[in-house]
Amino acid sequence: MPLAAVITIIGAVLTVLVLATYLISVALVLRRVDAKLRAVTADLHVVTEKTEPIEPIVGEINNDLAGVDDALRAVLAK
Repeated sequence: MPLAAVITIIGAVLTVLVLATYLISVALVLRRVDAKLRAVTADLHVVTEKTEPIEPIVGEINNDLAGVDDALRAVLAK
């Protein structure tokens, strides 16, 4: 086999090994990111479950504040 063919094969093998190493490292980083995103998503579900009971109370507060706003506007209009 000519020397040029051997060098070409070695270069191709090295290129494939470098690319494979790079892709494996990217896959490992993406796996860690996926695990962290799953944890954050699970925590967000917990937050939304814990804040659901507050919704009616916030509605009552907004209604009370709307009444106060109307009363203040009436005072300012006089």
